[in-house]
Amino acid sequence: MKKTLKKAFSLVLCMSMAVTLAAVSPETKAAPKAKKITLNAKKQTLAVGETFKLKVKKVKPAGANKKVTWKTSNKKVVKVSKKGVVTAKAAGSAKVTATSKANKKVKAVCKVTVTDAKNSQPTASVVPNPTQPAAPTQQPDVTPTKTPRPTPTPFELPEDAMKDYASFNVGTVVNRDKTLDKSFTQLAAQQFDVVSFENEMKGYSLIDVGASKAAVESEGESVVKCQFGTADDMVKWAQDNGLKVRGHVLFWEQSMANAFFYKGYNEPAEGATEEEKAAALVDAETLKARMESYANQVISHFEEKFPGEVIAWDVVNEAINADSSAAKDETTGLYLNNDGNFYKVLGGEYIKYAFEYAQAAKKAANADINLFYNDFNCFQSPKTSRIVDLIKYLNSDENNKLLDCMGMEGYVLTYWPNASEVKSAMEKFADLGVKVGINELCIRLSPSISSDGKTVTDADIAAHVQKCVDMFKVYCDFNKAHPDTLTNVSIWALFDRPDLIPEFEKPEGERHYDYDVYGTHSGLFDENYKAKDAFNRVIEVLKENS
Repeated sequence: MKKTLKKAFSLVLCMSMAVTLAAVSPETKAAPKAKKITLNAKKQTLAVGETFKLKVKKVKPAGANKKVTWKTSNKKVVKVSKKGVVTAKAAGSAKVTATSKANKKVKAVCKVTVTDAKNSQPTASVVPNPTQPAAPTQQPDVTPTKTPRPTPTPFELPEDAMKDYASFNVGTVVNRDKTLDKSFTQLAAQQFDVVSFENEMKGYSLIDVGASKAAVESEGESVVKCQFGTADDMVKWAQDNGLKVRGHVLFWEQSMANAFFYKGYNEPAEGATEEEKAAALVDAETLKARMESYANQVISHFEEKFPGEVIAWDVVNEAINADSSAAKDETTGLYLNNDGNFYKVLGGEYIKYAFEYAQAAKKAANADINLFYNDFNCFQSPKTSRIVDLIKYLNSDENNKLLDCMGMEGYVLTYWPNASEVKSAMEKFADLGVKVGINELCIRLSPSISSDGKTVTDADIAAHVQKCVDMFKVYCDFNKAHPDTLTNVSIWALFDRPDLIPEFEKPEGERHYDYDVYGTHSGLFDENYKAKDAFNRVIEVLKENS
């Protein structure tokens, strides 16, 4: 009931790459030393306050150790974390250098230019790694959108709205700038029931590191101070336009303020050894106390200020390790990513603690909120079965089930995978008694993932339309077979991006990040917010199943 990333040249190549990814064997030899490293960007423009994730995109020789250390030439302009997350601090320029840990002579540099915030474009969401053929890597990046989208010309709203025919919530993603766009606001209010925020509800946006650090001496290490100004403005925008909000995301390594994990909120100095970094981490009890405090503050804040407006939270994001060579976590028996600070301090049980604290906060606030685990490539083996094990772990106590919903991100290509594979995974999750949501639907098409790997043709566009139809048929069929189980389908690649087409001519490592993430022809609407045939065909599917 309604209320409530990627190079592939053909279908055959996509399919073969998927099989190859699923059959990777464990590495038996030590990785050779790097002789050359290439970053995902040689230059980047940010606005004050924006973040950008640098990473090693290529390494020579193949198979060489990719681990690097990061350093900024001007800390007053940009800050860079140990994971390569660059934060713009003040207008100016700086060089961020990556140095190979295995070979100190090997370096790569990205020049970062920081502009005033008022001239910037909004930051973008956590997105898939563009080097993969169909979905993000184990730890997707926090990456801002830099290329300004053209200001849409005046447009006419479609006659039909998806939300009027779907028997599940239909949603999209917004950032601060979109909420200030009158044309987008009109379209969102007409078409959708629910919105997700790109970055404004993440830990690094809500945790006030300076205030937390200042309060440690008087309130102790467990203190967490939050700031809600921007998020509140956006929730109010949603409320004013008849839209509910999905909270994204409470506990995810990549989107927490890094200082959250350290004593006194003091991050280790640049050049600190691994031993020094480990010694600077808070102990298990302190981290649990901070997590509990944070969950309580965030959930209660929005429920008290905007009762019933936030209807869901992604509690934990992308924790499952799908690598065939991964080892089980000894405590939980799950296949987990184990290189983050949550895991280092609390082990695999951090996931259980996260859901326990979120459930407790939900009950204390008397809030009607669905709590999600959210992940990508949920339809691929062995990830599907490993997620099944996670759901069983979290809901093992019949009297105290921690997980309400399974969130499937929805990054796919026009030619891969088959929509039936997605449906099969949805049914496996539903059979465990949890609801299912499609949280980041992106049916991608661009020159590099067209049928010939060079140009998007009329045939490719027709295939994209058909893939949109196939995916929505799956959602409707699933909803009929499992009533009240599909919570939402949230579309993240809503508009075409022809401004990104020239990126195809650039070397892979120099392309705009959004090119690989969202593609150029992936939307239901064109760049001027005009409905495409893909939108009209989706409306037909929804009408047929309403």
